[in-house]
Order: sequence, then structure tokens, then C-alpha cells
Amino acid sequence: MIHDLMQGLPESTMQPADVCIVGAGAAGIVLAVELVRQGKRVLMLEGGGPGIEDASQEPYRSEITGLPHNGVHIGRFRAKGGTTTRWGGQILELDDADFTAREWVPGSGWPFPKQELAPYYARAIALEGLARATLSDEAVWRELNLQSPFFTELEPFFSRWCPEPDFSRLHRNLLENSSQVDLWLHANAIALVREGPKILGVKTRTLSGIETIFRADRFVFALGGIESCRFFLQPEEAEKPWNRSGLLGRHFQDHIIAPAATLEPLNAATFHNIFDNIFHRGFKYQPKLRLSPSVQAQQRTLNVAAMILYKGDTEAIAGQLKITARKLLGGKWRQASSSELFALLRHSPLLARQIYRYSVKHRAYVAPRSRIELGVHTEQDPLSRSSITLSETRDSLGMLRTRLDWHVSNNEIDSIRAFVKVAQRSLSSIARVVPDPDLDSYDRFRLKCGDNYHHMGGMRVSSSPSDGVVDLNLRLHGMENGYVCSAAVYPNSGFSNPTHTLLALAVRLADHLSPI
Repeated sequence: MIHDLMQGLPESTMQPADVCIVGAGAAGIVLAVELVRQGKRVLMLEGGGPGIEDASQEPYRSEITGLPHNGVHIGRFRAKGGTTTRWGGQILELDDADFTAREWVPGSGWPFPKQELAPYYARAIALEGLARATLSDEAVWRELNLQSPFFTELEPFFSRWCPEPDFSRLHRNLLENSSQVDLWLHANAIALVREGPKILGVKTRTLSGIETIFRADRFVFALGGIESCRFFLQPEEAEKPWNRSGLLGRHFQDHIIAPAATLEPLNAATFHNIFDNIFHRGFKYQPKLRLSPSVQAQQRTLNVAAMILYKGDTEAIAGQLKITARKLLGGKWRQASSSELFALLRHSPLLARQIYRYSVKHRAYVAPRSRIELGVHTEQDPLSRSSITLSETRDSLGMLRTRLDWHVSNNEIDSIRAFVKVAQRSLSSIARVVPDPDLDSYDRFRLKCGDNYHHMGGMRVSSSPSDGVVDLNLRLHGMENGYVCSAAVYPNSGFSNPTHTLLALAVRLADHLSPI
């Protein structure tokens, strides 16, 4: 059931919750679904409203002291569904090597192997709406009657995309109708209420100043990578037993994305057969390339991959047409503006070409004169200089704002350079790869490196309180009943979109909490 703290306080007769989840984004919703399936009563607290509201976004306004970082402001959404209300829905596991300590990458590895997450990755697939998708890359190519591509030193692979990326819609029935779930909107968590190592409740406040305390047996903070750090850094919590390591907010990571080269296909048909997005049986598959583990070890690089980017005016128009068409087909016609509908009519010939390419060829439409770029994305150093601290100014809730200091290291740029050099050799039979002229200069190329809105690190998982902020079950070190379920716990990030791994961790956490 959904309630709104702006419209009234909880009744004293409200049933006590087994678990309180702070945050109703992807992780919070999936955790709630799994806990309800296991018979738990769940309380959810969401700081935003039923949709994106300007006022609710205000607490995310942050101070940036390092390189420009777009995602801190436009990659976070305080609303029911969280960032899933705006993301594309891309799903990809971390690699085996991401969980392993690599001697040439200081701080790399997780405190458990990928095998620990394997059953939870599988269960997360269904919770993401991908149960009927083809999960084998080889099988995707077979079903299209195409041969799987092979390149020396580079490994082709697919990411998969959720057909319904908005988890508040995907799991609407449980959120709106389950008697086992109470979701409170506009309930911004501002402080813990605790007695020693035990959390008794979470103090919440609306933007209009309404305060109340929500209580439960256990508490899970699914606030997002940056906001999780900010919440637990607040000075009102003078003693921070979870930060005996001093690592809270340190080693923040994002995925660097940079157009590192252009590509000139030698045979257009062959090139597009390999690299154009695939739409098959209702699911989207995006072809990508990664540096093989042996080459990473040989050249001592970070984990790095790439996707093909098509640039041009036609791509921009086609992308907007796709967004408008998706709104109409998804029953969100009221969200389509008059200008969007007019553009749909004006560019109907282009829309027709898109529909033909999609429905007959099962591929994305690419305009003939598009500029083709190699969009390289890489993990950041696990012991990155980047950090999350607090500024001196307070937000509309009275909390100190985030100060984000983001850096791109020479090692990260070296890894991108290495990928481009390998691509020149490996792709030579199908395309000419022309490196960006600024790639030889650390300073110039660093300015071309963007963030990917993937906020990780700052509350790393560790076996010992001296090495991190949460333990192997995501419980805050030094606390009995407080957990963190966000990408802030990642000790290193690979190149993969972080959401799939986070949801696997959420399913794993539900299993841990269920018998308690």
C-alpha cells in the first residue's frame, strides 16, 4: 500500500515491520519483493513523490571540486522507482576477474568470488523482467542465423535491456496492493534513532517540515551510491562505529566513457551485422567488445570495454522518435508533448525506416552518413583519489550537502589507450580505427572523459572493520541491525553497468534477512 507523509502521519495502529527499507529505487523495490515472498512485513521510505518533482530533487544539489561530474545532478532521481524512472534498463554481470585480486591493480577484488553471486544473478534476471530473454550470447546469434563474431585480443558480448525499465511500474501490483508492504512517499530519512549498536528507528522529514520516526526490527539503506555516503557522513552522528576504517566516502568510482576513436567500416553490411543493436522476441541486445583477461594481464590494464556509437542529426531525431513512440506504446500518451507528437508526424518517413529495420531485420536503424565512434568505458582505480565528503551548506531538509571530488587518473587513460591500440589490430579486417588526436595527451584527453552516472564505492564491503564499512552480508560494521544495499559497497567496479550486480546483492540480502 502506498501512503504520503505530506497527507498525514502513520496511524498508531500500523502493524510493526520486520524490515524497513530506506529508498524505493531498483534495489529497494527488488529487496521488498523478495522479502514479501518470504513472508516478511516491509516498510519502505521514499524521499520523493509518485513522480519526479523539482522540490524533491533539491537535496541532491551538490558541490563539485574535481572534474565536472554530470551524474551527481542529472543521474539521480528522488521518486518512487528512483533512477529506474529515467534509465535505459541495461543489465550486465561483472566479470569473474572483477572479483579477483589482480596484482597489477592495487585494491582490486571482492571479499568473495563471483560464484557466491551466481544464483542471485539468476534470480535477479526474473525480477528485471528478463526471464524470457535469450541469456546465451551464442544463442542470440544462432536465432538470427548469423555467425558469432571472433576477434583476436577482443571478446564480443551482449548487454541486455529490461523491456520495462521503470521498476515502480514493473512491480506496481506489489507496491500498490500488497498488505505486506507500506510505502511512504515524501519520507526523507534525515537521521538514525539508535541505542548503542542497535538502530531503533529512522527519523524522517518532509520538505514542509513534517517529522516522524519509523520503527522496525531491521533497517536497510538503499539510498544510491552517493546518497548512502552522505547520509552516514552527517555530523549529527558523532560516533560512527561503521567508519573505524576511515574509508567512508573514500575511493568513489564511476565508469569513464570517452569517444576514443572513430571507425571507418571496410564493408558496411558486415560491420552493421556485427555491431547494430539487436531487437529479438521483445528484447534488446547491445553488442560490445571487451579486452580479454590475458591481454589485461599482459598490458597491466584496468578492465575496459567499448560500444559502437552512431552520431549525427538523424540519430538525435531517431532517438527522440523512439522515446515518443515508447511513451505511446507503453500507455504513457499523456507524457507525450504536442511538440513530440508533431515531430512524430513530421519525421514519419524516418519512423517508417526505423520500424522496418526493427520489425523485419530485428536491428536498430542507423543513418547511412552517421559518424561512427568507439565509445570506450573503463573501471576506475579501486583506490581512486575521488571522494565524497560534506560541504558547509545545508539542503532544504537541514542536512549537509554532498561535496564530490572526482578524478580521472593517468592509469585509467592508459587503459583506454591500450584498448584503442588493440582495437586497431583486432578490427583491422572490418574497419579502420582512427584514435582521437588528443589521446596522446593526458591533460587534453582527460577533459573528454565523461562520467556514466554509475555511482560506486565509498562504503566498501570487507571482512574486517579495518578494511571497509559493511561486512560480507552488507551489515554496517559495529551495528546489529543496519544494512546498506547500494553500489556504494562495491570495492571495485569493472566496466559493467552496476545495477544487475546490485540487484543480485539485494536478493542475497533478502535470503540473509529472512530467517533472522
